[in-house]
Amino acid sequence: LEIYADDVKCGHGATIGALDQNQLFYLQSRGIPEAEARQMLVAAYFGEISLRAPDALRDELESWIAENMTSMGGAA
Repeated sequence: LEIYADDVKCGHGATIGALDQNQLFYLQSRGIPEAEARQMLVAAYFGEISLRAPDALRDELESWIAENMTSMGGAA
């Protein structure tokens, strides 16, 4: 197997950006206030990340996320 520099393309992801307006609209159309809907979407994002953490670290990570979301005015 040979890989040449011209064959490889790299990109960098980011964990910032706008919430999906369609998801936000969906939650709001079900009677969920906008602030709560935003918190739910952010919590769901972090929930997916915590599921990828090793079992030994998951509880600590989820506690840290919940604590920091609360301190930023969110609810975990």
